[in-house]
Amino acid sequence: MRTVSPGTHGLWVVATQDCDLDRADTGDPDPGIELRPLFTRDPPPDWGIRSARLRLTDHEHAEANAPRLTISPQVLTTILESGAARREVEFARRQAFTTWLGLRYDRPAVPDHLVPLARRISTEVARNAHRTITARVRDVLMQFDEDGDPVRYSLFAVLNGPDDEGDVRAWLARIAFSTIESSYSADVSLVTWRRDRPDPEGAT
Repeated sequence: MRTVSPGTHGLWVVATQDCDLDRADTGDPDPGIELRPLFTRDPPPDWGIRSARLRLTDHEHAEANAPRLTISPQVLTTILESGAARREVEFARRQAFTTWLGLRYDRPAVPDHLVPLARRISTEVARNAHRTITARVRDVLMQFDEDGDPVRYSLFAVLNGPDDEGDVRAWLARIAFSTIESSYSADVSLVTWRRDRPDPEGAT
């Protein structure tokens, strides 16, 4: 049986993604914002993105087995308005934290509205797996650019050696093309524009 000892902790990091925070109502009393304690004692020797401890700064780190705290947007707003100290973590470390959470807790490392696209890309990677090529790839990374509409994505392969670059590049290109074709294709033969109407017929 696990016992919980009462106490206080003064250093926390918001583990909820920025896009979800933006959509949260500051007056919402229901718990929905996840906090994680940060620790300064005995920091890990490396950044630890695949280990049980992840450094967010040079002297502060999160621990996988530390208890999670979920509070409401209303409580978080009250804390911030009370004058509690607040610091921003640099962008690269925020990305690392999101990836760390995803690796250890099967959480999506992308915002909720991008999960369907990320899942589709993952499906195409698995569906187009080629034994002689994938054996030479350590990992496939996805990067999303939301500045445009539609969202642009890039695929990066982490290779075992430089000699594999050509075959892997062609393999990733096939995956990217397949994703675009299956996700954004439209049968233009069913869409007709008329000069006297602003909207096309046959489109929804």
